Amino acid sequence: MGLFPLLNDPPVFVLAFLLGALGLMLHNLAQAWLADRYGEVAPRRYGFLSLDPRVHLEPLGLVLLVLLGFGWPRFVPTGLPGRKGALVALMGPLGFFGAAFLYGLLARFLPYPFGEGLLVAQDLMLLHATIYLFPVPPLDGAKALYAVGGREAQRFLDQLAGYGPIGFILIFLVLSYTGVTGAAVQGLSGLLGALYRLLGL
Repeated sequence: MGLFPLLNDPPVFVLAFLLGALGLMLHNLAQAWLADRYGEVAPRRYGFLSLDPRVHLEPLGLVLLVLLGFGWPRFVPTGLPGRKGALVALMGPLGFFGAAFLYGLLARFLPYPFGEGLLVAQDLMLLHATIYLFPVPPLDGAKALYAVGGREAQRFLDQLAGYGPIGFILIFLVLSYTGVTGAAVQGLSGLLGALYRLLGL
């Protein structure tokens, strides 16, 4: 679990970690860009349209990226309701999927250690895209559901959010060990493979 197995190959470990951190930034940039297009001023005001890693990256999220292979960035400040809020939230997983596509594409043409590091990072991004779609606070799937859901859905999500980060991490571990996460990642991986084939790669 996590990036620890790569410690015996330091160049690949470092590349995978850096590309994973970049993926977290791309998640935020995708959300901030669409929120800005919708007229939300907070992302631009707080620097989320910049490439400054100090704005996007959160230390605990980076530690867990190494420990669990799953981390999180600082959350983009948005408060858009309804359909617009849901679309902004879903741009996050789309950003991860886009990073996975790009990493896999580059890995086909670059030698060791870049190709190997890119493939590991691609797997990380597919995992993040999958998990961030789950309707569990504070993930993007929950934000999207909260934006378009009714009062009962919002009340349920508020109850889940009350358990804090510990509750989320426990849910993540349960989904991982029961195979739910793996099956969902395989589905996204198949979609990615279909895109490559469509492009003749």
